[in-house]
Amino acid sequence: MPHSFVRLSAPALMLVVANSAAAQSFADFCPGGDPETEAAVVGYVTDPEAATIVPGATVAASWVQFDARQRVEAEVGMEGLYAICGLPQDIEVSLRAIFGDRRGEAVPYTTTVTLAQQDLSLSLTADPRREEVGSLAGGGSRSRVLGSEVIRAEDLVDLPEMSVYELLRQHSLLKFDRMSTLGEVILLTSVTLSSWGSFREQAMEVRINERREGDGVNAIRELSIDEVSRIEILSRTEASARYGGDGYIGALVITTRDR
Repeated sequence: MPHSFVRLSAPALMLVVANSAAAQSFADFCPGGDPETEAAVVGYVTDPEAATIVPGATVAASWVQFDARQRVEAEVGMEGLYAICGLPQDIEVSLRAIFGDRRGEAVPYTTTVTLAQQDLSLSLTADPRREEVGSLAGGGSRSRVLGSEVIRAEDLVDLPEMSVYELLRQHSLLKFDRMSTLGEVILLTSVTLSSWGSFREQAMEVRINERREGDGVNAIRELSIDEVSRIEILSRTEASARYGGDGYIGALVITTRDR
């Protein structure tokens, strides 16, 4: 069932029906925007399992323009409504609701009108480690991304919006596992160590803009591939040469676009 829009005016929120003559305009949601060149999308974020809205979430819109990935975000208000402004007209974007380490399904939307409504779903009880294998299946450049030791921003242009965590869980050189003392960690698939007669594995070094991350998994959960300039997967030899003992098990080095 379609929701009604909410007019974002102060001091009070006024409910109006989206398809009525009283429905609000582009300027109500995007004051200062240019309806001649820009588009906007608004909608509600709901949890279908709990049949409730999800305030406090974020909605991300990403698209490819001029051979580069672009991204904007908007916060979901207490009434469950989001509004994303500044989108190019007549372009396909990917919309996704995000709440902590939860990510809803990516929804394609084409900005054929200046202002439209697109409601999104976000389950708060789904497995946060769900992989998007389908979105990366097949051959060509997508398969190469999942086997390369170096991933660049231009390699990610054709992929849907997702976190670095979701991307790397599918990479052939990496595996994700849980350790009793460290929680979930990232490992090179080729590395296992034997110590004091027992068989054990150790986590690889994770660095973002050369900052060492104490909890590498959580750091990449919140990092979108839209923010990435370069990802390097370093072998034990390469990581040790660069970082000494910290790189003994290998290293995952991520450089962001805003560095």
